Amino acid sequence: MFKRKWVQLIEEFGFEDKLWVNNMYEEKHMWATAYIIGKFFAGFRTTSRCEGLHSVVARYVGLRYDLTSFVEHFERCVAHLRFKEFNADYESTRGAPVMQTCIELLERFAAEVYTHEIFLLLWPFLSRAGSMRVLNIENNDDCIKYIVCKHGRPDFMCTIEFCQEEIIFMCTCLRMESFGIPYEHIVKVLVDRDICEIRRSLVLDRWTKKVKSALNDASGFTRDAVVISRQSALMEFYKQLVAVAAKFLERYEETRDIIMGLYSSYKAADEGINQPQSSVAKSDNPYVHEINIGSGQPSKKKRQHCSVYQMEGHKKTTCPWQKNIDNNVIEDGTNGSDDGDMYTEPKADLDSDN
Repeated sequence: MFKRKWVQLIEEFGFEDKLWVNNMYEEKHMWATAYIIGKFFAGFRTTSRCEGLHSVVARYVGLRYDLTSFVEHFERCVAHLRFKEFNADYESTRGAPVMQTCIELLERFAAEVYTHEIFLLLWPFLSRAGSMRVLNIENNDDCIKYIVCKHGRPDFMCTIEFCQEEIIFMCTCLRMESFGIPYEHIVKVLVDRDICEIRRSLVLDRWTKKVKSALNDASGFTRDAVVISRQSALMEFYKQLVAVAAKFLERYEETRDIIMGLYSSYKAADEGINQPQSSVAKSDNPYVHEINIGSGQPSKKKRQHCSVYQMEGHKKTTCPWQKNIDNNVIEDGTNGSDDGDMYTEPKADLDSDN
């Protein structure tokens, strides 16, 4: 089919003598769907991922930027991509889509297992499974062979082999192997055998919600659904606090000291250091100054002043920020650091026919 269409295309436009056209045909196994079907590329085709990253980076980086500006804006770009990934993970953990197909048990299982984006890609195949017909069933010793077709289209047939012992499904369309998502042919077999969940062999870990549950990214955000919800709630509270605290210098300084005091206390507790948990009430915390509870104003007691960061509550020699910077420099010099690859969501043409 591909060769016949290619010959018709060349003859129609008179490209027989074009060298670049002949070279493209010689490399057809690298780009033609007829040759790459059955090979998994996570939805990417040719240079789509590279082009996608270029378009995102171009929003932050200009041609006239110097090296310092480039690094600064590139870090903003990376932070934006990581935030989008974090937000997508959070959206997948909250709420549940409305069930709309007649195979509600399979649809609900898919909604619980797959991420939100992958479920939206899978949903049309769940819906179209009802329009598939089973033409023939062959029972063998090792596996059962199903021949299915679309309603009113008996010329478009697919053969699905179901191995009962290993619970493996193999379809002649090879779309499961190409995209990692079961198509309507396999879903029809699941429905015919009254299977109420998508089998483990049909679910790729990379498309599931729990694949990152045991991992933490470089910023320290956990992938646990409960912790993600708490983080989002705290962020909303923090935005409201910032809006009112930044209006006046006194509010800003007081809020800054309290927040940094909490951070220092919690970090010390996580590291196993025996320090007080209440950073506001304790005066030995270097970030927090004494506060008169009745008036809400700082006391008149003379406080220490840091000449490096222009902050009160500690001196230059005891500055916790400077110690953290020194420790980070030592760690980076010995172990190095790696922020990981930037992630872009795959955009796959999952709905194309053979």
